[in-house]
Amino acid sequence: MATPGSSSTPGKTPAPAKAGAAKTTKTTRTTKAVSTPKGSSVSTPRRKKAPKQSPMLRSFNPRTGETLGEIPTIDPAEVAEVVARARKVAPEWAAILPAGRVRILKEVRHRVYELMDEIVDTVAAECGKPRTEALAHDVMPALMMMSYLERATEKALKPKRVGRIAGGLLGLSSRVEWRPFGVVGCITPWNYPITNSFLAFITPLFAGNVVVIKPSEVTPACGELLRKILEPLPSGVATVIQGGGDVGAALVDAPCDKISFVGSPHTGRLICAAAAKHLTPVVMELGGKDAALVASDADVDVASSGVLWGSFFNAGQTCCSIERVYVVDSIADEFTSALLDKLQKVRLGGDDGDVGSLTFGRQLDIVKEQVDDAVKHGARLLAGGPDAGVVNKDGSLWYAPTIIENVNDEMKVLHEETFGPVVTITRVQDEDEAVRRANEEATNLTASVWTKSKKRADELARQLRAGAIASNTHGQLPAVPWASWGGVGESGFGRLNGELGLQEFSVPVHVAINQTPSLKNPWWFPYDDATRNFTQGAIKLLGSPKIADKVSGLGDIARNIRTAIKGKL
Repeated sequence: MATPGSSSTPGKTPAPAKAGAAKTTKTTRTTKAVSTPKGSSVSTPRRKKAPKQSPMLRSFNPRTGETLGEIPTIDPAEVAEVVARARKVAPEWAAILPAGRVRILKEVRHRVYELMDEIVDTVAAECGKPRTEALAHDVMPALMMMSYLERATEKALKPKRVGRIAGGLLGLSSRVEWRPFGVVGCITPWNYPITNSFLAFITPLFAGNVVVIKPSEVTPACGELLRKILEPLPSGVATVIQGGGDVGAALVDAPCDKISFVGSPHTGRLICAAAAKHLTPVVMELGGKDAALVASDADVDVASSGVLWGSFFNAGQTCCSIERVYVVDSIADEFTSALLDKLQKVRLGGDDGDVGSLTFGRQLDIVKEQVDDAVKHGARLLAGGPDAGVVNKDGSLWYAPTIIENVNDEMKVLHEETFGPVVTITRVQDEDEAVRRANEEATNLTASVWTKSKKRADELARQLRAGAIASNTHGQLPAVPWASWGGVGESGFGRLNGELGLQEFSVPVHVAINQTPSLKNPWWFPYDDATRNFTQGAIKLLGSPKIADKVSGLGDIARNIRTAIKGKL
């Protein structure tokens, strides 16, 4: 059973270095003081070595079953100490102005670029994905996120004047400031071990928080790579701890000041329950079972290509991959034929293929279970299935891209997240039925509409329930850093990315300055006739729909305010 903080469920986590290159490293960096723009330094004491009895995490290549190395873990009992040290560093990091933090964090972006080849080697080997996907989906999005945040942070976190008119009448000058929470615990998944980890921790860092990151135990070599990427930061600002669900649970219980989690609904519920003990706020991106709606006027060539990629990139192990397609019956034959024809040209296997292996053995079990259950209940395999593609041996985790039709409500594959290379095709009478079924039959983290008409795309998008909705594309929105990212319902809550992501990891604080510090307020003690008349006048002014009452209210205020103030204690 998963424990709070375990990412070993349909969701996501990190990956290894070059095959055979994973190496044993200490669980934390040595002490390092880094000069900040303000002339201070942020440092933490060297921590003790992890106990020798701590278990090791196995890094392996899921394409071959080959062991790449072993990674040491931290004792769960030490996690609270790590968080406590981070909390000591937090005020210094928060005190640096946004522009200063941007200058420091820019070195992390440069580090990603410098380590690009190692990142690609590690992610491709440990996740089992093609090298092109490791480059495009784990290196490039991280760089895009940071490049955007470097430009957007100062503006997004700038204090904002509010209530200029109403506040002025009350003698107040108000502003809202965005202040860091403190220590953010980040629990990240295995499917995009760099990108999804950056999603969880990079906006908190730009917002002025320090972070403690628990990568997935499924891809521990990628967790070590995160440690290497973050080395340019002052010690204690970003700490990586390795371990399983017990380490994640200890991080939630430390406690942190906020939790950022990317993973499965099952683990998300456990984290929410554990965080409730400390009233720790949480942000959760929990995946989904995304739908694509192919309208009657869709460009079949474009739609079939987009759905093919949106269903099978990263072997379907993507929180926003297409798992359900609803296609209007009038073009269903043409669309399905084009989809199957293009699938035959997709290359399975190897470093430079199109579709790699699965990453996590439990996911292979889920895929097999759902496909077998669907066939048992009358579904028809149009492509793929258990007997197609690469034959598994020595612990490899291959499953061929699979297309299923004739699905019904009895089948798990229609309602439960697969998180693998499986997509269902459902024929519908019209777009209204497609929208209804997309909203009712499962949870959308994202959804897509395929139509030549911008007007129709907008109309259908307004009816869909999802955290992000696209037309004539699918699967790229998590990597779009200028917009928020997050789900609805069982797909999660809270937002990552963009200005909303920066504000998600900031506490809005209202600062009000009394512009008449030498005057007493008319509503202070004691309460007298002047106080009541003044208050009734304000109520008339604010509440009455009649102009005469509003004028009368102004008169009551003018006649009584001086007397009310003069009579105060």
